[in-house]
Amino acid sequence: MKKNIILTIALTAAAALTTVSCKIQHENYYSAYMTAVCEGSNDAISYLVTDDSIKVIPRNWPSILISLKQDQRISAVYTVPDGESNPLSAEFYSVSILPQDSIVLTSQPDTLGDDPIDIAGIWQSGGIYGAGRFLTVSFLIDDGGSKHTVTLAEDTALSSNPDADGYYHLVLKHNAFNDYPTHRINGILTFPLEEKYTAGIKGLKVTYLPIDSTSARTATVPYAN
Repeated sequence: MKKNIILTIALTAAAALTTVSCKIQHENYYSAYMTAVCEGSNDAISYLVTDDSIKVIPRNWPSILISLKQDQRISAVYTVPDGESNPLSAEFYSVSILPQDSIVLTSQPDTLGDDPIDIAGIWQSGGIYGAGRFLTVSFLIDDGGSKHTVTLAEDTALSSNPDADGYYHLVLKHNAFNDYPTHRINGILTFPLEEKYTAGIKGLKVTYLPIDSTSARTATVPYAN
């Protein structure tokens, strides 16, 4: 199991969106993050679920869609020739795989890095139509071209997690490995949420050190249900 994701380049515009789904460029073009769902005994994809809980049935099958496995995540640009509905019949124009990683358990989260990172967008999705639940984080970091790591972790040294208000606390850590920053880049990571992060939980609180600040901040992600 990987403990982090190495980041060296900015992601495509479709993968760097900070909203869940929106219209782009032309009235009949859309972009969205989606999760693959495979039904039955085989591993073939049956449909996708957008992060705003709409089931999507592909009208066309680019090779990248055919190769998707259960709970793989994508960003996509598509049209809806038959109009908006649920389920949605979608014609895909571009598809990108979202980088996915696991939440790290550690009693020493500071060892994962103490470099600044800005959260541009953070949201929970899934848990409907057979899709797993995920936390997705869109972020900004200062980069110089060398390897960086961004890690979402649970501090196992905390005496009470979740807290008294029902929120589970996590930390987002960035390690630049002393890379001299020359420019700022966008990135995105998506994390499967195990049952302990969702069952009976009101939401998540993610602490991080923002760019141009010496004080940590906390992003709150309330669950709808």
